Parts: sequence; structure tokens; C-alpha cells
Amino acid sequence: MAGRKTFNIHDLYPEDYCFDWDAFEADPEHYVFTQDDIAYSNAIELEKYEQVTPMTPYEKRALRRWVASGHSVMETPPSRYACIHCCDPPPAFLDVYREDKKLDAATKGMTKAEKIAYLKEYIGYTDEPEEERIRREENELLHKRTPEAARKVIQKLQREIFYLYMFVVEQGLAPEADEFLEERMDTPAPFEEEW
Repeated sequence: MAGRKTFNIHDLYPEDYCFDWDAFEADPEHYVFTQDDIAYSNAIELEKYEQVTPMTPYEKRALRRWVASGHSVMETPPSRYACIHCCDPPPAFLDVYREDKKLDAATKGMTKAEKIAYLKEYIGYTDEPEEERIRREENELLHKRTPEAARKVIQKLQREIFYLYMFVVEQGLAPEADEFLEERMDTPAPFEEEW
């Protein structure tokens, strides 16, 4: 029986590949990288990544398949668990692969409801408290009943307040502005009587 073919990083891009430096240097801003350019870059990135990243043989094989399919080692692959994609910065292939395996092992034999409960706890998700849900639904209802013209006025005021506050922050006056507002929040403004 023949053994498994030894992996060669150079098999990931064409044998006669050569980057078109003349075209690139002629107009670097508008140079369009070819599929071969991208494959070469991904292969070189993989080679460097493997030199500094400890991996099991299974992880290495999965990562190589990922790169061979046209992806970067740092690109986020799909996951069976949506919670993995909530990270910032987005996780690299190996991070997602390992996390998937870890969650597979942890949820093995669980019912669907148990898995959902486990994953919610895993990402620190808490169900919305009843009080917050009622307030949110009341706000949604109020929003629907607010006439379009009033909504536009509110939106304009919110925008003005936001950008005025950003200006205050940029000027280094945020603490003074917060203190000023706190002292006056219980005092009605003159225009309130118009409503």
C-alpha cells in the first residue's frame, strides 16, 4: 500500500509562478492581484505560520486544506457555533477549528435544549429581564405611534446632541460638561413649556 504523499508548500501555487513586478511597479495603486498571486501569498504565509505555531497533525492537515482551497491562514472560516464569530478581532482559521473541536467535545451527548443553554452560558448570554422586555416593547410601540414629522425632529436633535458632545470631548471638556448637566438636569429648560 502506498503511503500518504508528503506535503510540499510549493504545490499550493503554480510551478512556474513569478510575480509581475514590472506591472506592479508601473501602477501599484491599481494593480489587480491575480489568483496565482493570492495563492502564492497564502502559501508563503502558511509556511511562516507553521514555523511558529505549534499544531497537531490533524490541525495542520485541516489548515493546509483551508489554504489550498484559496484562503489565508488568518481568514475566519465558517463555524457550527455562531458565538465564535462574535469576537473582535475576528478569529483566524486555527482559533475557530480548535474552538469548534472544544465545543463539540463539551456538548457531546447533550440534547438540543442543553446545548443551547450551555452555549448561552459559554458566551455569557443572559435572557432579557422581564422589566427590560416590557420597557423595550413599550418603546417600540411608542416609536410606531410617533408621527413621521416628530421622528425626524427627534432624530435631528439626537444627531445634534451627539455631535455637540463629540466636540466637547475633543476639546477636553467632557468632565466639566457632565458636571454642568448633572447640576441642571432637574431644572426645566425654558422651551419645555412650549410642549
